[in-house]
Amino acid sequence: PAFLEAVRDRGLYLKQRLAAVVDQYPTVLAEVRGEGLLTGVRCLVPPADMLAAMRDAGLLGAAAGENVVRLLPPLNVTNAEIDEAIDRLDAAASAIEQSGKAA
Repeated sequence: PAFLEAVRDRGLYLKQRLAAVVDQYPTVLAEVRGEGLLTGVRCLVPPADMLAAMRDAGLLGAAAGENVVRLLPPLNVTNAEIDEAIDRLDAAASAIEQSGKAA
């Protein structure tokens, strides 16, 4: 039970951090989707462009549907690792915005 509660807490933390990135880049990202740690971000740019920018920033993700990039952290991810992933996602969104590919 304590492990599952910690997973729920980290999922909430991840969603809050993702929402802040979405708010910061409204021409690149639209909304956070998913439950727990299985989260995704709806993109306003082609997911392939977002995934390439994420790879360049050192973050892996997967395409899900027509316009969602999914993040798949392990259940034992730490808040520090979530912070690092969010920093990399922020860098990827910033790179797309600066490239002129944003909506």
